[in-house]
Amino acid sequence: MNELFEQHIKHFPHMLKYCFYEVKTHYKYYVSAFAIMLVLLIFTYLKLWITDAIDVQQSTSYYKLVGFFAYMWVFLSLFNSEKTVRKQGALYNRLSVPYYVGASSQVFLTMIMFLIVVTLTGIVSTFSTSNLIEINHLGFFYYLVMAYILLVPVASIIGVFGKYVYSARFIVFGLLIVLLFVVPILYVPNNMYAVWVNVLKLNPLFYIINGFQQSMVLGNASVTNLPYHILFYFEVAFIYLAWININKAYKTEYFK
Repeated sequence: MNELFEQHIKHFPHMLKYCFYEVKTHYKYYVSAFAIMLVLLIFTYLKLWITDAIDVQQSTSYYKLVGFFAYMWVFLSLFNSEKTVRKQGALYNRLSVPYYVGASSQVFLTMIMFLIVVTLTGIVSTFSTSNLIEINHLGFFYYLVMAYILLVPVASIIGVFGKYVYSARFIVFGLLIVLLFVVPILYVPNNMYAVWVNVLKLNPLFYIINGFQQSMVLGNASVTNLPYHILFYFEVAFIYLAWININKAYKTEYFK
């Protein structure tokens, strides 16, 4: 694991360089994705303003909107990572750059978009409601770091999977669509049976998305429930162990 961290830090300048290359060559894609999220924010604000929604309705709407933006970060970073490693993996080998540089760059780029649009959402929600919405900035930063730590190995594993399995792109796309229905975007967890919510919480992406929602709407509620945090740490450790083994296998003749 230390080797992966050291390599990630060592190749961080390469990742930034690749980010600039991605934005330069596919700027229309990233601008379109950012524009869609911005339009959703404006539409949500106008809808709540026109209907003169009460504070509870407004906080619920922004709660779901933040969750959707977090989902977009997950969707774009994982789906693009599969495509990036599959199409440019050979180039990384020739340049002696680890394959996960491309995957990490996708996570980083979409994180920047997410950070900007959620900051705007926080400003709009704070000024458009009374005192019902409470933002925990430290909690938000915590989940931002946890999300990056989680998404980098997941994106890297998906990238390697996509390089050697032709149908990987369809499998990844299908799983990401399913994810939309099992994370708290189309529903509010408090309105569901506790047992079902606890089952959904086994998904580490549920932890991340719900954490962003709580930190942007419910404040200190985002950092409570210690067993939930401990479960996430164990899941991340398991994912990193899987990534280490896959990374070792990637260097063998089997993957060449």
